[in-house]
Amino acid sequence: MSSYTKWDRAAYIERAGGEEEAERRRKVLMARQSGQRLAEERKRHGLTQAQLAQAMGVTPGRVSQIERGELATIDAVARYIGALGGRLDLIASFGDHTLTVTTTEAALPPTGLGPGLRPAGRFPPLQE
Repeated sequence: MSSYTKWDRAAYIERAGGEEEAERRRKVLMARQSGQRLAEERKRHGLTQAQLAQAMGVTPGRVSQIERGELATIDAVARYIGALGGRLDLIASFGDHTLTVTTTEAALPPTGLGPGLRPAGRFPPLQE
């Protein structure tokens, strides 16, 4: 005899306080998992959060937010990956085909630094 109980989605949604809260929790968990994978990649490259922050032109606190999944915008993740020497590609699925979009510095939003001013490092600074 097994003590396994089949997962009851409806009961979970009720315990969570409704569909919206259950979805919010799912998104938080997914963001944390992605952040942990980014942190593992940073460590694999032998970098500290402070070293990566310097390469990104942000504070170590900002890197920590990304790695905890608290800041998971495409812009932030693309900068993080770029500072590790990688490139973020987005894949859109349309059922019968997929479309890959490469994120590039040209596609990032303007820095707001004013004419003639260039940000330090490879990418414009993140808005803090």
